[in-house]
Amino acid sequence: MISIKKGILFAVVLSVVGGAFYFSTLQAKAAEFKVDIKEVEWEIRPGLTTKVWSYGGSVPGMPIVVKKGDTVRISGTNNLPNATNIHWHGLTVPNDQDGPGKTIKPGESFNYSFKVNESGTYWYHSHYRPVLDQVDNGLYAPFIVKAPEDDLYSGDHVLVLDDWYLDVNGNRLQGTARGDMERFGNVETVNGKASPAVEPLVFHKGELHKLRFINASTAAVHTIKISGHKFCVTHTDGHPLVEPYETDAITLSPGERIDAEVAATGEEGKSYVIESERSELGIKIPINYQAGQVATVGSPYVPPQSRSIPGIDNRTPDFTLELNSVMDMTAKEQSSNAANAPMSHGGGHDMAAMSMPVMPANESGSMASMMRWTINGKSYPDTEPLQVKLDQVVKIRLWNKDVTTAEKMDHPIHIHGTAFQIVSLNGRKPDRETWKDTVNVPAGEYVDIAFTMTNPGTWMLHCHILDHEDGGMMTSIVAK
Repeated sequence: MISIKKGILFAVVLSVVGGAFYFSTLQAKAAEFKVDIKEVEWEIRPGLTTKVWSYGGSVPGMPIVVKKGDTVRISGTNNLPNATNIHWHGLTVPNDQDGPGKTIKPGESFNYSFKVNESGTYWYHSHYRPVLDQVDNGLYAPFIVKAPEDDLYSGDHVLVLDDWYLDVNGNRLQGTARGDMERFGNVETVNGKASPAVEPLVFHKGELHKLRFINASTAAVHTIKISGHKFCVTHTDGHPLVEPYETDAITLSPGERIDAEVAATGEEGKSYVIESERSELGIKIPINYQAGQVATVGSPYVPPQSRSIPGIDNRTPDFTLELNSVMDMTAKEQSSNAANAPMSHGGGHDMAAMSMPVMPANESGSMASMMRWTINGKSYPDTEPLQVKLDQVVKIRLWNKDVTTAEKMDHPIHIHGTAFQIVSLNGRKPDRETWKDTVNVPAGEYVDIAFTMTNPGTWMLHCHILDHEDGGMMTSIVAK
């Protein structure tokens, strides 16, 4: 289990013993990290090992743990046979540090440097197109910016969810399973391990634990339930809620994060479980109670003041983006369009022309290679950029019209370079003030969001189901 030690900010040495993650402190400046990108053999569970691409030799990769206000410096070397880059998902960083505008060629070293201005649960992953291929191979890791109150919990645990499409020998299967439009796995993992290899959470009665869930799957939605306890949800995508809420189940679309408190109210010597609705695929986290009891730990969480944008409920959207899919684009056309698809990403960096993926039809007959996904009827690179002014509020209506195919498709939309307020769901104000960087838009429904761009440059807006992003559901926001 990835657990964050109290009060320690450090350059990280990560070792893996029996599925658990252990940290030790180096004699180095806080907030300086070295990441080696390389291929390794990874054991998902006893008897099932596969080759992965990794940040530092593990999946998920090396956790980066810092505090608000730190200047973070990350350096490393790309030891993969392919070019890559790193995107700092959810963090507001200068445009030339965001990631997609960089290309790190095989054998080259890289350096990133930026200041973190917000605490919360974030993550980093490859954004080199086709993005699905690299993230699906394991190029992702948690990025945790600690708040002072985080040290007051009995335990602070990071739980990264993923899925893998493998044969019985651990070989990667290509394409998609029969009837699927997206790449879903047949093995699901927590911190790179599938049950029974998932490391248990260890509680003592009276404790209060913080759990940070990250969905790193390329397409799978994970609904996680807890037995004998309640989640108290405090953060969405790293942003604190003005009104936390209790539930026994949470749902995360690709790219989303949820932080929740769990009070240790179970019985000594008993075991409970946090598990997926598809627990037979591998996401099953035991909660084991050890003997002994501590004085009840109260919640250190202090809800923030509201930062709801005044008057935003009744404002007409500045842009309406209709999300859809079509089946009339051939693989030849996909390749032709993508070959001429450079994208300026600000800061003097031009995104290299990268191939749109043509997901191959495997022996079970994938339809994915026949699909393209659209915004207002166009696929990237032909989508229209959104021109916005710096420091001015922008309201966007995200309308999912993707209801005509046999599989009605949700679209979790992610925006780089900012966080946004959820203004309405089908015209209805949400139950509580919520800020995010990724929001699921269900098929046939719409979501209104509002945000302010504070850094100039060209920023991505895309579906975080990576088949959809690579297949065209992406545009840019140009902030000047």
